[in-house]
Amino acid sequence: MNDGPDWVDQARRLVTGLGQTLGSALGEGAGDGKAAGAHPADCHWCPVCQVAAVVRGERPEVTDALADVLTAAAAALRSVSERASAAAAEPAAAAEPAAAAEPPPPAPPVQHIEIA
Repeated sequence: MNDGPDWVDQARRLVTGLGQTLGSALGEGAGDGKAAGAHPADCHWCPVCQVAAVVRGERPEVTDALADVLTAAAAALRSVSERASAAAAEPAAAAEPAAAAEPPPPAPPVQHIEIA
């Protein structure tokens, strides 16, 4: 069986490719600095420049914050998954004879309201 490349390696290639693409695009746009839409080298507000800075590794605080968010999301998904698997296992373990269980309470009355 032929195993594909590791997903981490693929992610690194993607980030490297995006960094090269964004870097070349930003380099072409800042040729003389007077062209319409050209960004200065120290642009700190443009979203494209911010993404390029993160990809180039110039913004480690953003990378750390993104890693924290992804870690929290993974922990939340793991917690939900564990609760779901515990809830699925609980009814099978807690099955009791039907004669010993109390009947369910009656359903509350429902009032019909017409909306004009």
